[in-house]
Amino acid sequence: MNAVLNWLDDRIGHRRILHDALYEPIPGGARWRYVWGSTLVFVFMTQMVTGFFLWTAYSPSTMTAWESVYFIQHEMSYGWLVRGIHHFAAQAMMVLLGLHFLQVVIDGAYRAPREVNFWLGLILMQIVLALSLTGYLLPWDQKGYYATQVATNIAGVTPVIGPYVQQMAQGGPSYGHHTLTRFFALHAGLLPATLIVFLAAHIAVFRRHGIHVPEQHAHKPAAMFWPDQVLKDAVACLAVLATILYFVVTKGAELNGPANPAEAYAAARPEWYFLFLFRFLKFEEVDRLGLAFGAIYVPGAIMGVIALMPLVGHWKLGHRFNIAFTLGLVLGAGYLTVL
Repeated sequence: MNAVLNWLDDRIGHRRILHDALYEPIPGGARWRYVWGSTLVFVFMTQMVTGFFLWTAYSPSTMTAWESVYFIQHEMSYGWLVRGIHHFAAQAMMVLLGLHFLQVVIDGAYRAPREVNFWLGLILMQIVLALSLTGYLLPWDQKGYYATQVATNIAGVTPVIGPYVQQMAQGGPSYGHHTLTRFFALHAGLLPATLIVFLAAHIAVFRRHGIHVPEQHAHKPAAMFWPDQVLKDAVACLAVLATILYFVVTKGAELNGPANPAEAYAAARPEWYFLFLFRFLKFEEVDRLGLAFGAIYVPGAIMGVIALMPLVGHWKLGHRFNIAFTLGLVLGAGYLTVL
């Protein structure tokens, strides 16, 4: 066996690659606050694995989509478990994304020379949101059908290009079979592939500059990524998996009745992580200013402020503003979610 490994190492140098990946020094020592990025990668890989098994039984057609999901949930061996993990891992990803973003802003890990990596992270955030949105329609049930229809209508009010974006997303002028097939192609093909590319770039730039250590911990002894930080990352990943499995067993993935365009569904609501926007649009003042104001201009302005954080954060006062803005945003979104 050693002869084979030596031969392989001589050809590709895998021992050096593993050494560089595992024995990276962490100034200030390993910390629990550094686990969020690793948990996000772990959940994404879980999504890839469970998504593959769901793909083997899913049929992307308006005539068969709901029936195939019903088969997965109630007939396929351990289908309820695979679908449940996929469903709740998607929700866990949103929570972990928020925690990772908070940690980056509070620690100032977005400042020079890490601006580009922060912007790469924002792109990854948009891809994750798009994955959540496109996946919501795939069961082709009443809840997903009407909630996603709201999303395509919002896309339609985008200035200048709105009608073209809506028609491209729907696969034509009406909402139906081609909408489902396009959302499936995005969810299972284009978006995961794009996420992998940007994730690789994100990790590569992160490795170039190393981990950002808050000033109060910089004087403490350094530790190695292996085994110190790996142990903390592994415990955090197991805790996330245990939480996901708890919700799979106690709640299970929801499946409403089959989508029926002829039957109104007044209870249509987005998933909880989009609920803040849904409730924001219901305010009378926002409603009076129009859908484009509440769903395009305000979120666009917020994302613009977030994108400028690395430039604003050059100054101490700017960094404090970024923290206050982020905390205010989280508290506001949280209030609207539980309202």
